[in-house]
Amino acid sequence: MIVLFFSIAVSTSTAILDLQAEFNMTTLAVIITVIALLLAFFFLMGGVKYVTPENVLDTEIRKNLYEYIDEYPGSHLREIARELDLKPSNAAWHLRKLEQTNLIRSRAIGGKKVYYLVEGGVEAKQRAVAESILRNKNARDIMTFLSDHPGKHLLEIAHALSINHHVVKWHINKLYEAELIEGDTTNSAYPIYYPTEIGRQNMETYNEYLKTTVEKAV
Repeated sequence: MIVLFFSIAVSTSTAILDLQAEFNMTTLAVIITVIALLLAFFFLMGGVKYVTPENVLDTEIRKNLYEYIDEYPGSHLREIARELDLKPSNAAWHLRKLEQTNLIRSRAIGGKKVYYLVEGGVEAKQRAVAESILRNKNARDIMTFLSDHPGKHLLEIAHALSINHHVVKWHINKLYEAELIEGDTTNSAYPIYYPTEIGRQNMETYNEYLKTTVEKAV
């Protein structure tokens, strides 16, 4: 009887050990599979830790992003994603890598984050900000009007361009922030505005860009 009991106990223990071993092997296999999938995901998405200034442009997507921002500084995320046929989330991932390796920078303008190259310094930043603002037709119209009629106040601009004065004020603030215009606040009730030299240069550059774009379309 004792021998039978001992025999059953040994068999039971062996079965439990076999089940435990099988369970551990299954768990290990699942863990290895998950790790492999994560590594594959991070590899396809461009890596997490090992992107450096030396290899960041080895990925075609990031190279295309860098070249696009070089040609069109001041572009925002959805515009970039649309033009390069990328999902915004995918474009945002790779743009972060370009920022982390100090090849591009971003700045919030009008509620949108716009991008420009680090190479070029302050001038690149000014151009990016200016182009981002001047993409808006109302902003361009205000700049053109002030170039032709410097020293006008907000209500005069709004009346001449048939634009709501609140809209004009919003664009004036953006143009002023970007140093495209300057204001004379001697008469605080009606400050008057003038285009800066930077503003005139950027308007000229942007008008040339628009002209070239139209000619290419034709």
